[in-house]
Amino acid sequence: MGKNRRRRKGKATKPQQIPDKPPHQKETPGGSNSGHRACWSDSDEPQSKFIKYDSGRVVDLKKDGGPKYFEPVLRVRRSVVSLVTTTDEWRMFCSGTVVDHVDKKTWILTSATLVRKPGTQFEAYGREEIKIEVVLHSGETVGGFLEMCNLHYNIAIVTIEYPDSLLYLPAVELRDLPLNYSLQPRPVAALGRDVDSKAFLLRCGQLIRDGSELDCKELLVCSFDVSEDFIGGPIMDSEKRFLGITYSFEKTALFLPVEIAARCIKYFKKERILPWLHIRGPALHTLDIDVLETICCKFAMPPSGLLVDKICDTSSENYDGIEVGDIISKLDGVALYSVAQFTAMFLDKFEVAMDTLNAVTLQMEGAKRSDLLLVWR
Repeated sequence: MGKNRRRRKGKATKPQQIPDKPPHQKETPGGSNSGHRACWSDSDEPQSKFIKYDSGRVVDLKKDGGPKYFEPVLRVRRSVVSLVTTTDEWRMFCSGTVVDHVDKKTWILTSATLVRKPGTQFEAYGREEIKIEVVLHSGETVGGFLEMCNLHYNIAIVTIEYPDSLLYLPAVELRDLPLNYSLQPRPVAALGRDVDSKAFLLRCGQLIRDGSELDCKELLVCSFDVSEDFIGGPIMDSEKRFLGITYSFEKTALFLPVEIAARCIKYFKKERILPWLHIRGPALHTLDIDVLETICCKFAMPPSGLLVDKICDTSSENYDGIEVGDIISKLDGVALYSVAQFTAMFLDKFEVAMDTLNAVTLQMEGAKRSDLLLVWR
């Protein structure tokens, strides 16, 4: 992601047919197709029956499941932007999503890859070291400002000041997913915007029951790969839900669930440091079948929840005997289905505790014992 990239020239397209941009803005240049994705410019007719993939295959929206994605694509198209960061030595780019309007600023959620120093894990460029440009759906480029960066969860907020943002740059609402959402495979789509052509991008696939090989256990997995242009952009489903922001990993697309991104922003707005839960582990339904079979053989009913595989703390007194290998099935009486759900509940509880200056106490129910207590000071 830190490599230099040449800018390609885009082809001209027919006049804008959708009244979704201010009259003073220029027409959108069309785009070239690169990577495995559907691609069209925002000046193309949105009610077209077909989307052409780069391989030359034409997808019939009436026969190939296109309607499942078509409505949410039209709904969020103007909210998806391309972001470019330049330094003295590097040029990085990502997609992003408009998620809020605060005072006169428009907030864009994206990946911290945009500002991460190449070859490092926890080093980001300072605001004075970088120049950020944001390419809108109309093709117009405006200056951006780094508002927030969380390298642990690899997300960032870039803000812009733009006239009539509420009208022309609608914000996508960040809502928690249903509790057991990740248990069932379902069709999803990655969205992005090409950094060179300004074209809107679409990649369709499935949310799958698989775990991330990265250290961040909250990540969910999609059954398709994405090009660099998609990174930082939204993952949507056929029911118009914003699921999270896209990462890239080998032949699958990972994404950080919306619950975590929303709470990172919430803590930032309150000028608070986001706490990190030191109990780590995957959701049971993402484990390999042989591991899951071994676990299920030990219990009368197959458990649900999280398998603790790491405790990142030298002090055990905060965890009341919780050990690696334990299964946490409930938190404060709520059944656990995903790591993101577990983390989000912890962050909510911690936020309340910070307001009252009390210790965080979470009641857990585990497969080995019925009463576990987590205390965080």
